[in-house]
Amino acid sequence: MDSPKESNQKWKYDAFLSFRGEDTRNNFVSHLYKRLEERGFNVFKDDEKLERGRPISAELLNAIEESRIAIIIFSGTYASSKWCLEELTKIMDCVEKKGQEAIPIFHNVDPSDLRRQSNSVAVALAKHEAEFKGSDLGKVQRWKDALCKAANIAGWDVGKTANR
Repeated sequence: MDSPKESNQKWKYDAFLSFRGEDTRNNFVSHLYKRLEERGFNVFKDDEKLERGRPISAELLNAIEESRIAIIIFSGTYASSKWCLEELTKIMDCVEKKGQEAIPIFHNVDPSDLRRQSNSVAVALAKHEAEFKGSDLGKVQRWKDALCKAANIAGWDVGKTANR
């Protein structure tokens, strides 16, 4: 059987990891990344500390487009990050237009909170709406749509939330 790198020549990366750094970078994501790399997968993981207000980089958007699979690690504060939501919107666009696969992992967050946009997700989205009021509420709506679509994909639930 071909290794993942040999069987997916049209893709630059086997997987793209989308995650909220402060929540998962040094625990769940680092372990997942290590295991995937050990098994021969070429994984894109952004290690840059992102500055508030800085636009998402073209390199990051290209990496999403060039990945066969996007692994989205939803955590409690994922929706509070505009970068994460921009990544997610791009991922869902690639799923629809390029046939990319997306695998959501719900890390200490209930998938229904993403679908219904309740609890911490609702709080984060309300802050974004207040920030964009009068300028680009369409962007927030695209983020909401992407959250709902991604939460409807069969994924993995890891960890337990306090409310369950």
